Amino acid sequence: MRRDLPGLTLAELTSELDSRQRALELLKWLGSLSALPKELPATVPGVSHRVWKTFRERHGVTQVQVKERSLSADGTTKYALDLEGATVETVRIPAKGRSTICISSQAGCTRKCVFCATKELGFTRQLKAEEMVAQYLTARFEAPPDAPARNVVFMGMGEPMDNLDEVLRAVEVLTQGPFPQLRAQSVTVSTSGVLPGMVRFLAESKASLALSLNATTDEVRAQVMPQNKTWPISALLGALHDAAKVNPDRDTFVEYVLFKDLNDTDADADRLVAMLRGLPARVNVIPYNPYPGTGLETPTEARVLAFHDRVVRQGQLCLVRWPRGREIAAACGQLVLAQDAQGFVPAPL
Repeated sequence: MRRDLPGLTLAELTSELDSRQRALELLKWLGSLSALPKELPATVPGVSHRVWKTFRERHGVTQVQVKERSLSADGTTKYALDLEGATVETVRIPAKGRSTICISSQAGCTRKCVFCATKELGFTRQLKAEEMVAQYLTARFEAPPDAPARNVVFMGMGEPMDNLDEVLRAVEVLTQGPFPQLRAQSVTVSTSGVLPGMVRFLAESKASLALSLNATTDEVRAQVMPQNKTWPISALLGALHDAAKVNPDRDTFVEYVLFKDLNDTDADADRLVAMLRGLPARVNVIPYNPYPGTGLETPTEARVLAFHDRVVRQGQLCLVRWPRGREIAAACGQLVLAQDAQGFVPAPL
């Protein structure tokens, strides 16, 4: 497979440019840009003209076209990006002192989670690592100076574990210096619970893992996440316990989407605490972001807070991830595209 910027690792750049110093200069140049160029320039400071000419003959730049921007009142921005014919969504979420970039690993998705709008797209293709990094860079270029893009979450379209080779490469590129040089702990890869991929990811990457759990019994989880029949809760948590024995200081995030009268009871809160006991896990409680046709409902704010408080009182680290960008369909589980005569636009709620 031909590799283009920004999908080459420091080791590969060092080999291609016959010098680690030249590779570092190239990455510094990439970090100085305000947008990805349409093509590589004739020269790059600090890189030999002769070597660079050969490099340009072998490599190009991933082409990204912003087809739509949707801005939420809370500052969240959703991008519909065209990546060489595949359209995906990327979200920039500002916070105090930093922005988080939510990127996609597939065009569409291979999974059929009932509550997730992306399933409506079906599956188009896997994304290459450079296309994932390009999503980050596109959103990073527009991040405000007081909220630079310091965090990345692979929580957009797609199941990262179904495209793990490319995801691992993207994580390596995102965390390499001198650019982008994100902290490994600031990159989080989410999974709906693909056990073989989880095991490999935990062994090969220092980035954080987020498991989308969403239930405390196999019966309920299978209702909203059919793949639970293949990889039940006990197997998923077993993999986390095994990884914790190897690296007890590594945090794992457990995503728990709350559905009204399905998984939001006091008994669920108690079971959640019990099943995570002994794990270095942090729970993110996420009120369901509605999408038409699922038959699922969002709990009341009082129920969400009661669930959270019951978990916290039993000593489990837990916070509520209140919706960001819900009105532009940019919140968790809402990424889907509809096509009309003007192109791809956010699908309505």
